[in-house]
Amino acid sequence: MGNIGMRLKGTKGLVDQMQLKCNEDEKYWMADACEELGRRCKGMAFGHMHRTACIKASGLELFLEIISLWEKDEIMIRPAFRTLLQIVPEEGACEHLLEMGGRDVIDRAMNNHIEDPQIKGDGTKIMYALLGKGAVVAMKDVTRVSKSIEYSVPLSVAETIQIDNGKKKQKRFNQVEDELDHDLERGQKAGILRVVTSMKKFSHDTSVQVGGIETMMLLARKGLNPRDIVQAGGIEVLVSAMTSYPKSYQIQWRGCATITDFCENLAICSELGKRGAVAVVMNAYERFSDQKDVRQQALWAMAGLSKIDHCKERMEELQLKILLYKLILIPIKSPGTLIDVVVPLRFHQIYTHEGLDLAANPPKKSLYDLKAEKKAALDKKGKSKPAFGTVDDFFVGGEAGLVDW
Repeated sequence: MGNIGMRLKGTKGLVDQMQLKCNEDEKYWMADACEELGRRCKGMAFGHMHRTACIKASGLELFLEIISLWEKDEIMIRPAFRTLLQIVPEEGACEHLLEMGGRDVIDRAMNNHIEDPQIKGDGTKIMYALLGKGAVVAMKDVTRVSKSIEYSVPLSVAETIQIDNGKKKQKRFNQVEDELDHDLERGQKAGILRVVTSMKKFSHDTSVQVGGIETMMLLARKGLNPRDIVQAGGIEVLVSAMTSYPKSYQIQWRGCATITDFCENLAICSELGKRGAVAVVMNAYERFSDQKDVRQQALWAMAGLSKIDHCKERMEELQLKILLYKLILIPIKSPGTLIDVVVPLRFHQIYTHEGLDLAANPPKKSLYDLKAEKKAALDKKGKSKPAFGTVDDFFVGGEAGLVDW
């Protein structure tokens, strides 16, 4: 057909023909077609019209296929990158590319041509555009998983649920009610992996962290198997989010609520204690001294963690008994003191008033006892070795002046 035939074709018709000719035998024709599309999309007057037509005709899918097929051939990668660079500024283009795994495809092609300045430059600009929209796509993915868990539907139909329309939501739920249980379980496992991956990749984005923690909380409250979260690394990203955003009300409140729900399973409760959940819960209580909701939720989380002995010991090292002394005994000793949180019943069961009072007000030690403790500590430490050791300092047997090795 030649270049004249390409120019006579409309953008949609050209993209359709490229999809039919996407094979090795038509490589040079495909390279010319990419150049023609790039010229159209770059135009100032009708560029937007051509870019929109290309996207609607599945042009983004076509370019990913071209890059994957000829990822080691610079003859195809150069025009494909140049044209794609003109299309990505269009609204929704970056999100669609990311949803199809375009970031990995483009990254592989760039690595194969790392010494080509033109491919490297265009690829870097495309990657910057994709990274700018990455958090938006991750948030959509987290929301999709959250809907799937909340309404017990497969991931494939979670996007069709209309949250603000109860009739449509109920109708759609009835349609998928007969799905097999193992299909739903498999979808939930895949979903939590996607949530954890998004939280790790976009740890700098608060909205992704909040959405991910809320999805974990839904998963725990639905009575599903929380071991899937542990295997996917969910506890690590949960603790990491609470550590990275200590001043975020949404993250700290949701994090404490999620930990409380996870503690219903003793094995998960033990894992939480091992991976730093105790410290973040205690810090949340102390930092939000003026926020009743966070402190109350932190107390519930502490009560849940106290079911495991090593978690309770860690909390006691962080002054849990003194905290409970202020909440339980101070109002008894000073009847006018106002406490705005409810102390969980479990703490009343495992701690006595006498024990809390002794922890907060330990008996003063006499001067004789202090000296005895100091002497015992020195005896336990032993004689310190001098900086420049001498033989006679440590020589205890044999003839003087001789070293018995």
